[in-house]
Amino acid sequence: MAPQARELLVDGDAAAGWVVRSSSVGVWSAIPEDGVIVDGTGVGVLTQGNRRIVLRLPVGVRGTVRDSPRASRRSVAVEWGQVLIRLEPLGEFATIEQKDTATSASAAGIFPAPTDGVYYTRPTPTAEPFVKPGDTLRNGQPVGLIEVMKTFNQILFESDGLPEPAVVEELLVGDGEEVRAGDGLLRIKNG
Repeated sequence: MAPQARELLVDGDAAAGWVVRSSSVGVWSAIPEDGVIVDGTGVGVLTQGNRRIVLRLPVGVRGTVRDSPRASRRSVAVEWGQVLIRLEPLGEFATIEQKDTATSASAAGIFPAPTDGVYYTRPTPTAEPFVKPGDTLRNGQPVGLIEVMKTFNQILFESDGLPEPAVVEELLVGDGEEVRAGDGLLRIKNG
């Protein structure tokens, strides 16, 4: 099942900074780290049962992440309206035109793990990785394997809520690392 997208609740303004709140209940993962600049891109994934929801900032909201819980936990149970992160203004760049923000809002995203398990970046230990930074992704393309109870499940790129074609910016999980449903596997941008 492909992830849906949902806007977060935001208080504040571009000059003073923003307080970003959860727009639903669930388990928040793929949490951005302190110091990362976010500008309408995905700021994590909310998992509700089997449903994955990519969390996005509203158009015009942009800043540097602070007070992120990522340093202490990979995922966090959240309630509706709970403060997730705070965004510091970006100085002279804090006020940006609507058209620039609309473009950047769809410019990047997080591709989450569909299930719990162990993530593998390549089909065999000696094979080339399924994807690497700079690769272009299209719907149905394999991006890795997740092992669950000795069964290897191929993970295919699904662009629902994400750009397609997409370019891999960063691998967020290393080969052989354990993941939970909703953890970010890849950071992507428009291709």
